[in-house]
Amino acid sequence: MEQQELIGFFTKFGLAAIIGMLIGLERSQGTGANFKGHVRDFVIFALIGATSAYAAVEYANAWLIVAGFGGVLLLQVSGYWAEHRGENPDSGITTEAAALITFFLGVLVMRGASGLAIAIAIVVMLVLSEKSLIEKFSSQIQRFELQAALKLLVISFIILPVLPNISLDNYATTPIGAVTALDPATGEVRFDAGEERYYEPGSELYFYTEGSGEIGHFEILPSDENTTTARLLEGEGSLQALNPGTELRAPYVPRLFAIMLSALTPFQVWMIVVLVSFIGFIGYVLIKVIGAGAGIALTGLIGGLASSTVTTLSFSARSKELPSLNASFAVAVTLASAIMFPRVVLQIGVFNQPLMASIALPMMATGAAGLLMAGYFYWRSRGDTAESQEIKLDNPFSLKSAVTFGAVFATILVATRVATAYLGNAWLPVVALVSGLTDADAIAFSVSNLQKSGIITLDWASFNLVLGALANTMMKLFLVFSLGDRGLFKKCLLSFSVMAVTGIVTMLLYYDLG
Repeated sequence: MEQQELIGFFTKFGLAAIIGMLIGLERSQGTGANFKGHVRDFVIFALIGATSAYAAVEYANAWLIVAGFGGVLLLQVSGYWAEHRGENPDSGITTEAAALITFFLGVLVMRGASGLAIAIAIVVMLVLSEKSLIEKFSSQIQRFELQAALKLLVISFIILPVLPNISLDNYATTPIGAVTALDPATGEVRFDAGEERYYEPGSELYFYTEGSGEIGHFEILPSDENTTTARLLEGEGSLQALNPGTELRAPYVPRLFAIMLSALTPFQVWMIVVLVSFIGFIGYVLIKVIGAGAGIALTGLIGGLASSTVTTLSFSARSKELPSLNASFAVAVTLASAIMFPRVVLQIGVFNQPLMASIALPMMATGAAGLLMAGYFYWRSRGDTAESQEIKLDNPFSLKSAVTFGAVFATILVATRVATAYLGNAWLPVVALVSGLTDADAIAFSVSNLQKSGIITLDWASFNLVLGALANTMMKLFLVFSLGDRGLFKKCLLSFSVMAVTGIVTMLLYYDLG
């Protein structure tokens, strides 16, 4: 064995020993007089793991690691049985579990995963040292909250990965032949349609390819017996996805249904559901952490992450009970609505960075206007003595709500795609306004989908996204008018009007809509 290689092995064994020593130190200090082991025990456990891993490689026998683990496991089981039989049957096995993972950390170090071993060791030490904090946290978690978290994990890591990441119109197509030749200059494509198919010259078809989706709108030209020739209509697609041998497909459903299905990509739709649900879950956790003593303003700000609509409803109802605190409630409602604008910007940035950059200025300006108005009302409410307002969020995550949002989002996607296909892009603001009244996130992602598909320009997409967000904001003002005290409505009317004017003026000046 060369000297350099020997030094490398010594270093790994030394690192394994240090990891074992640190975990052993934590155990000896954290368990006090009840601790029956020693720091050196954990050093030895780590070295047993390192030695078994070294021997497994040296002798090409992975069972040596299993044998080493079996020995450590036997020692822990026998020690636990001897110590706790008849005397404290409910005693935990944290130290024994720490010993077992220390063994595997030694294995990881010797197999070259030193960084991973160090990271795991740090996590283990944090878990071991923060016993009281973890127990306090677990005692505050209610069963329905744990169930909600598990459901969120299910839709994120079980349902989402198996959904197809291709629009549904691709599943409503049938093969019509393989490309034999194409001319990008004229847009003509020749393909072998087979003897059983005949396409009338002058008829029109939408061509698809497997994996690329719809590639364009073509007109059938006079053709010979062996092949069919089609020409791409001007501005109705591209030949970039085609090559000789590419299999062409054509839809077998009416064009309206194909357009509706083209708006829906199951993976992307559900990904939006997961993202919005996750942000709402984080908002719920923050509300739970800050508690009732955090103040009305902070509660409104964090509540806006979970649900700006729920926050608005909550404070509006409260304003009828305590109209003297309307200035404080106006702070919370304005903050909840203002935080929606940067939240939407960040959500769009996950999927569409160019659109995020395009909407950033109007959206952030509108949000900043809301923050300034909230600051104004906060200054006016300094004499209020109320501690805070509880936000009634019964469930951090509801599968029913997620599915409902997904259905609303899918409906808006279909509506915007059909409207732009049959009415033209000029009608998109109407769709954005109506859809925005229902949900700002849904219309935002729907417009993003249109822009990424090349159906509308970046500026037009940005304009309508901001318009939808403003429509949703004014819908919250209507909720205040319907459910809240008139004093609160007057204050919110001022702050929401400032946000609306800021957004409208900014987007009219910022975007080129000519």
